[in-house]
Amino acid sequence: MDEIIKKWQHIFRLKDWKIATNKIPSESIIYNGEDYFIGIHRDFSRKLAVIYHDINLTEEAIIHELLHIVFPLPNEDETFEDYERWITDVTENLANED
Repeated sequence: MDEIIKKWQHIFRLKDWKIATNKIPSESIIYNGEDYFIGIHRDFSRKLAVIYHDINLTEEAIIHELLHIVFPLPNEDETFEDYERWITDVTENLANED
């Protein structure tokens, strides 16, 4: 997993970030209709991030979460749902190129 993170950090020019992962127990998650949880906490001032997950991470999941650092917020005219859908589309395109 570390090799995949490092690879995409290089591609996204995030080499100065420290990216960690933390697998969390499912009983600590409120799923809101989802079957699993993957999310990222980002500290832009310290360039630190933690990817929290309750399932094994795939390369596609790592790409998706790192894109949330590269593109931290939706555009002004974009809903969060549109932003998340765009991140997902970009992730799928990048994962299929690799």
